[in-house]
Amino acid sequence: MSKGSVKVLSFWSSMFGLRVHYALDLKGVSYEYQEENLFNKSKELLEANPIYAKIPVLIHNGKPICESLIIVDYIDSVWPNPHKLLPEDPYKKAVARFWADFGDKKVFDAGSRLIRATTEEERKKASEDLKWALMKLDEALDTIAPGKPFFGGDSMNFADVALAPFICWFKGYQKVGGFVLPGSEELPNLHKWVNAVKSVEAIRKSTPSPDKVAEFAEVIRKRAIGSA
Repeated sequence: MSKGSVKVLSFWSSMFGLRVHYALDLKGVSYEYQEENLFNKSKELLEANPIYAKIPVLIHNGKPICESLIIVDYIDSVWPNPHKLLPEDPYKKAVARFWADFGDKKVFDAGSRLIRATTEEERKKASEDLKWALMKLDEALDTIAPGKPFFGGDSMNFADVALAPFICWFKGYQKVGGFVLPGSEELPNLHKWVNAVKSVEAIRKSTPSPDKVAEFAEVIRKRAIGSA
């Protein structure tokens, strides 16, 4: 499946970059990948995203698209097959966007604070906030798609793609931040969702090793402690 040249500028462990990989892989789109050094960003990245100078960037036929959720939306519009990630129904579309945004504002925020915490008080608060966010996702799955594996029902949708990259970071949250993921008795829907996501070949294709991610989380923590 091709509609011209496609290139992704990203960093291997970035949750935001993984969203782009997942969306393209689910659509069966071939693309070139360029790994970025976040401490020595390429000229191409700085020219493609001069406003934020951040990854990921999708370059389609020479035109850059920035910000992960905007990129996933773009991919869904350009390559609507084999199925749309954003539902056609306006309400269902809004719900999918809401939970994708929830991933940024609650899950990522809490996880980031947990890894960078320099005091026990900060770590405890971040851990509580992350657990609360995961509980809300568990409740949402039961409300939006009861009995189904994904937020999109039988197949992954926009919310699933947005939230799936956090899965490989759970081990880092545990190893670095001491976070204990509640069991399947407490979060039954979330655990089923995690297993369902992991079973999708397009997701496995680009997902980094949780052990490797955990090692990188330790690097982030050491930098945070060193700058405190």
